[in-house]
Amino acid sequence: MIGAIDQQIVRLSQCLLALMVIITFVSVIGRTFFSKSVPDDLLFSEMLMVAVVFLPMGFVQSVGAHLEVTVITEHFPQKIQTVLVKLGLIIGITFFGLMTWFSAQMAWEAWELDAIAYGSALSIPEWPAKALIPLGLGWWCVRMFVQLVFRAARPKHETELTQALEATEGYTSGNTQTKNGTGV
Repeated sequence: MIGAIDQQIVRLSQCLLALMVIITFVSVIGRTFFSKSVPDDLLFSEMLMVAVVFLPMGFVQSVGAHLEVTVITEHFPQKIQTVLVKLGLIIGITFFGLMTWFSAQMAWEAWELDAIAYGSALSIPEWPAKALIPLGLGWWCVRMFVQLVFRAARPKHETELTQALEATEGYTSGNTQTKNGTGV
């Protein structure tokens, strides 16, 4: 079920990215050929960028694609690595949980005050974009919590060296000839 939710969130993000591209494209065409652009095109793009960045963070967590620096820790015993991963998840849940809470408060205030985006020609409200931040961060926290509780939910990590060797293994095994043609 959690994977299905991830899929829907990623699909939504993809659609919003496509919408952002379409708005930009139409605005450029309008500005170039008709001397008129889409009103608030930059504002729409900024608000859609929030969705594209924050919504898929939980999915990125589930596949282990967030940046990691493991130069030192990859040489530790597996037990210590597991403890460090759990500690990182606890710190992440705490930090991003607080960010979720505070960004939700800001979104709620924008909704209560009916705040309009600064410089908006179309009087676009701020709260929809601000509400996407706690949604994305909150889902990310859920994903981290699931990985903390269920070890099997954690992505299988490989070192960059292992990935590089595996990537080049297919190349070298299929191409065993050397410059002198001996294969040695």
